[in-house]
Amino acid sequence: MRTLLTALIAAFAISAAFAASVSVDSVNTKCPISDMPVKEGVVVSTGSGDIGVCCGGCQKKVAAWDDAKKAQFVANATKADDGGAEKSVEKASAAKAWTEPYLLNTCAASGRPIDVKGTPTTKVIDGRELKFCCGGCAAAVAKDPAKWLPKVDKAITARQMAIYPTKTCIVSGEPLMEDGKDTGVSMVINNRLFRVCCKMCARKVTAEPAKYAAKLDAMAMKAQATAYPLKTCVVASTNGLGDAPKQMMVGGRLVQTCCGGCAKKVKADPAKYVAVVDAAWAKSKVNSDGAGAVKKANKTDADG
Repeated sequence: MRTLLTALIAAFAISAAFAASVSVDSVNTKCPISDMPVKEGVVVSTGSGDIGVCCGGCQKKVAAWDDAKKAQFVANATKADDGGAEKSVEKASAAKAWTEPYLLNTCAASGRPIDVKGTPTTKVIDGRELKFCCGGCAAAVAKDPAKWLPKVDKAITARQMAIYPTKTCIVSGEPLMEDGKDTGVSMVINNRLFRVCCKMCARKVTAEPAKYAAKLDAMAMKAQATAYPLKTCVVASTNGLGDAPKQMMVGGRLVQTCCGGCAKKVKADPAKYVAVVDAAWAKSKVNSDGAGAVKKANKTDADG
């Protein structure tokens, strides 16, 4: 009996020691690389906490993260469940890296033509591409983005609303119209307009904007392709598009080229070539959302 009691006490002590080591040594219980349980004592130390890993190989990978990513992981791990912490970091990194090109022809600060002083100044501020008429305007926005960007978002919303491909929430699929009234919420993330039905869906788009932009692109491409207003390449206007043109979406607008070489030119100067397509839509008898409705009928729903 004494032997059994001694064994139970020992087992309990080992179990308690292991549990304590996990909580003390690291802020997480699953390795951010392999998603396996962390190994006792194998950590990457940071100023705000230790990140646990499962092996030496994963330890090297986490150690290679920059300080900002490590800090973000620790912060997420302390306020979210361990299983989702590393995924939150990955989503945050992806959201920061993704941006649509700046397609407005006016300065993001002054509102003047971006080429009024010569070659526009291009900067990435708060994760999004912006263009300015001069370095002074770029510096002003970089210093206080919250002051300037709402005006930019308003202009982008007006531009992209005309070609927005659906009247339902991009996340839930719920209608954004009720009794003839627009009940949707418009939000601009990294130069792209998204329409959602509620704050919960807005949070989902904010976490994964590239995912929902791709969903919008698929809808818009289908709608605009049926009545695409150009029969020739947007770059090499003497070349026909043929039966299998190169297709790309730029800021919600479908652009078609005759070859990969011309597609690269569009990517290098998207605003220039989107303007060509927009001008062609303006001359077309079809709405610029590509739904196929005659303009005078005032039908702009691209859902059908």
